[in-house]
Order: sequence, then structure tokens, then C-alpha cells
Amino acid sequence: MKKLFFLFLFFGFSIVYSQTIFGKIQTENGSVISNVNVYLDGTKLSTVSTNDGSFQLDAQGQKSGNLIFQKDNYETSIFPLNQAIGKSVKVIINPVKEIEEVVIIPYTEKAYKDFINYFLDKFIGFDREGVTIKNQRTLKFSYDKKNQFLRVKAPQTLIIENKNLGYNIQYNLINFEADFKNKTNSYLGTSFFKETSNKKNVILNRMNAYQGSLMHFFRSLYNNELEKEGFIVNHAKRIPNPKYPTEAELQKLEDYFSFVRTQKVMNVNLSPELEGISQRKNKNSPFVLAILKTKIKESDFTKRKDGKLFLDFDDLLMVNYQKYYYEIKKGDFIKSANAVSQSSLIHPEAAEFEIFPEGICSEPDLLILEESFSQQNVSKILPLDYQFGN
Repeated sequence: MKKLFFLFLFFGFSIVYSQTIFGKIQTENGSVISNVNVYLDGTKLSTVSTNDGSFQLDAQGQKSGNLIFQKDNYETSIFPLNQAIGKSVKVIINPVKEIEEVVIIPYTEKAYKDFINYFLDKFIGFDREGVTIKNQRTLKFSYDKKNQFLRVKAPQTLIIENKNLGYNIQYNLINFEADFKNKTNSYLGTSFFKETSNKKNVILNRMNAYQGSLMHFFRSLYNNELEKEGFIVNHAKRIPNPKYPTEAELQKLEDYFSFVRTQKVMNVNLSPELEGISQRKNKNSPFVLAILKTKIKESDFTKRKDGKLFLDFDDLLMVNYQKYYYEIKKGDFIKSANAVSQSSLIHPEAAEFEIFPEGICSEPDLLILEESFSQQNVSKILPLDYQFGN
């Protein structure tokens, strides 16, 4: 989903501080807006606009990421941090307009009841003990039965309490979609963290959430430390499955079922040939994963230009990791003796993704993830200023 924002930069007459962003927030007609949340996405760095719409935020050494200007019932503005540091900014956000339109697929209470657990599984995670959305009932659900497509929107900022990791998260859910036909789901949002606890068990949970995560992988990649940190990257590709029926065979099967539907045949008896085609279709997937090269070098799938790092790959990256969970023994954090194998797939899709030192990438909603990385949902996310052991 496109990020909608209206933001104009100008150099003010004030003294420019190298890591400070300051300015004023107002509507398009010039009305100032107070109590706007201003934060660096995914961190604990935030402020709120004052009565005259002005704000000041110290970026504290952060050089990448997005600045978020957010208030319920107003458009959310998203702007790259590196274009605002040391500058005065004039931010334009307007009230959300209720546009009259023919609602084909309405947001309903029935859809909420039918799909809330599915949403929570995909958004929060399967293990939701200790993680709750305090204003969950504000969520709205619509389901397109014909196309088997689910949409979820959050008119209000979601307040998420994560007791396991010791954070309260203000989450601005921009988009959540689930395509049941193609078995895919995706969501996009911005987040602001407030630390609520730093007890030892909480620190332990953070350590275990970080190890082997996408954040851990991207930070290791940025610092040329994949091997040191235990990541193995393979070149993978999906190729046609020889056991899956050919196009001609599938057409034969479809032609037969079309005939059955047209003639309203009551008893369907497949010939041995069609029965075999049907069984191979049901038992096999159209494609299989092939490993073309193991333990590829970072330079094989990245490029560095002007001090920046980019994913540069056409096929799939398989990322393997042996995860050792930490435990507390006699007051110390001890790595367990046994490891759990993790495997993930990354689809760069030939697009250009910049990797930042904090452990994130540009355009995260366009980067397709599978297996372990795709399962690291809100219950496991850490602020971008997280450091291992804190």
C-alpha cells in the first residue's frame, strides 16, 4: 500500500542541530494541530506536538528509518529520517474524509467474529499468552466470500501490551490483507515502543526473540558478519515439479468436469487416466524448491554503492540458522547445549532493497518472506535501537 503523506522541508532561521528535527504541524488550511504523535518508526524515540503545533525530536544518532506523524482521525504522514535530520520541517496533515461510496464488501460484526482468531494468529502470533491488543474491538473486518479475500483496518492506533518482551507498543496498522485462495497474507504498519520492564526474564525473552530473527540477519549482513553470527545463505530457485500434471493433462481434467457440470451428471466416474491426473494434482505442488548453490558469499547477492548496502539477487535466498536458546542459570544467561534448525526464504524479486544498519530494509511490504522469517510477527518485534543483552 502506498504511504500517503504531505510534508515540505525548509531551512528555518533557527540554529540547526545535527541530530535534531523540529518544526510545526498544521492542516492544509493553516490550522495548527496539537497532540500529534511524532516518532521514529520502530524505536522508543518520540515526542508530541504542543498547542501551537510545534515539535522537536532528538534522533539520538539514528541515521535511517522513517519519521511518523500520527493522530487518530488524521492522515498519517511518513517521511525518511535522513532527509529531515538537522532541518526544520513543515508538516501538513488533514482530517480523514469520510468519502461516500458504494460499499460492495462492508466491514461487519460477523466478519470480526469469524476471522478475529485468524488475524491474531497472523498479526500477534500463535503463542499469544502475555501479548494483548488492549483496544482490539476497534478493529474492523470485511470478507469477500467470492474471492476469498480478507481485509482488516484499524481506525484507531492499536495499543499492544507485550509483557513477555516488556514493551507497550502503539501500532498504526496501515494495511492487513489475507488471500485465502493463494494462501498469502501481509500487513504493514508503524510502531512506537515504550519500555515497561527490564527484569531478567524479560531480557532473556528479548535475547531469544533477537537470535536468528530477520533483524539479526540484516544487521549481520550489513556488518559483513554472516558467518560469524552463524547464518548460512544458499541460492535457491523454484522449478516445475515433474510429478505435477502438465498443462495438457490439467486441461483434460478441466474439460471433463466442465462436461459434468454442463450435463448435470449425478455420478462422476473418472477414467483410470483422469483419476491418475487428479491424484498427482492433489498430492504434488506445481513447483519444487531446488538448491542451486550452497554457502554463497555476501557479494553474490548484495552490492555496496556510496557506502550503502543493497540486496541484488534475482532468485530466492535460503537462510539457514542454528538457533541456541538462552537460559538463566544461577543468575547468568547461558546458551543451551542443543540448537534448533531454522530455515527461511527471501524473495528479492529482482527489486532493489536497501539494508540499513539497524536491521531493516527499504520497502519492507514488498519483500516476500517464507518460513521462519515470515513467522516473526508482532509478539517478537523489538525496537530498532535494541542491543543484544539489553
